[in-house]
Amino acid sequence: MQLADTSPLRILVVDDQDMQRLIVRRKVEKLGHHVVEARDGLAALQVLAEHPVDMVISDWVMDGMDGTTLCRTLRGRTDLPYVYFILMSSRDAREDLLAGLSAGADDFLRKPLDFDEMAVRIRGGQRMLALQSSLHVRNQQLHDALAHIQADIQAAGEFQKGMLPRAALDSQHSRMAWLFLPSSRVSGDAINGFRLDAHHIGFYNVDVAGHGVAAAMVGMLMTQSLDPRSAGCVLRQPGPDGQVRITPPAQALDALNRQMTSLELGSNYLTCTYGVLDERSGETVMVRAGHTVPVIVRADGSTEVLDEEGDMPVGLFDFADYHHLHCTLAPGDRLCLYSDGVTECESPQEEEYGVERLAAYLAARQPAPVESIPPAFRDEMRRWSGSDSDAFKDDVSMLVIERTSTHGAGPMPAI
Repeated sequence: MQLADTSPLRILVVDDQDMQRLIVRRKVEKLGHHVVEARDGLAALQVLAEHPVDMVISDWVMDGMDGTTLCRTLRGRTDLPYVYFILMSSRDAREDLLAGLSAGADDFLRKPLDFDEMAVRIRGGQRMLALQSSLHVRNQQLHDALAHIQADIQAAGEFQKGMLPRAALDSQHSRMAWLFLPSSRVSGDAINGFRLDAHHIGFYNVDVAGHGVAAAMVGMLMTQSLDPRSAGCVLRQPGPDGQVRITPPAQALDALNRQMTSLELGSNYLTCTYGVLDERSGETVMVRAGHTVPVIVRADGSTEVLDEEGDMPVGLFDFADYHHLHCTLAPGDRLCLYSDGVTECESPQEEEYGVERLAAYLAARQPAPVESIPPAFRDEMRRWSGSDSDAFKDDVSMLVIERTSTHGAGPMPAI
């Protein structure tokens, strides 16, 4: 029941003197409240088990369980709602008041009782209980609203996971493996790999500035523009002969940047690396838009960090220019793209993981199948950060692409 500050209260009067208890009862009932009685603390606890009350007015000194012991017992009960407690006593020394407050009393009435004062004390307790009742209702409303929000975020997280690369994207001539660890239930990171035509594979790793729902919404909006199945995809365009052509990565990023700046998303810009791999030659063309530097691990275990100067992030300025970064993947070579949640992950000593350590880790795992890298690297991140879970400070994502042969395209389905 939600109490208003004028609602009648259910009041338990506790006193081992029958006449005193009767007098208090009559005065309280005249104030419009409902009263039950008990002779001492133990009897009061039995009454409370059958008749929940809003307030207790109890004598301090009683045979059996006294008032302070009753109050302390009630404060220790977690199965009862809060009960406003007024102690009656002829004691008025400072140490007595402190003892009563320490037991959990809310207010005091000095004997012999002044019934006008008692009415004021009860009225004060009535206002306090009404406020507490209102706060309880509001807290329940907030709890329900939070549950709805969490359910929506959980659904968004599941939707986002559904947009991750599928195992069926692997072909006879290239393989992909990925790691995706949101810092919350949704992530501002996005990764994907897909076939653009019979000979080319597109891939990207995106990191939206910020965390949580806002970053995830921008990330999901962006992935629609990078989805070859979407009508608004910027990765393919009609050629002069009417045939659909693969958009060069620099032009694709330029189109994406113009889309994002036109939406005026404020501080929600993104960094990304987008590239296209020709499975016939291994030639790879990429654009690095403010993103982390790609790492190549050659078949012999040597590493290259493609730390050429990158371009501006996407979504900040409509005049940004994007340029191509070229490399060639021989059979057995691997290309790794990752978000800064990887290299900026800190140890308990606040040391960042860094690019050099990442390159060395990937080189050490070169003999192992590419599919083994993501689960192993998740354990590496846990070890490095000293965490026993995947709850890192920033979103962690990684995409590893391996060229496996020089032949034409295999059975990877077109999308």
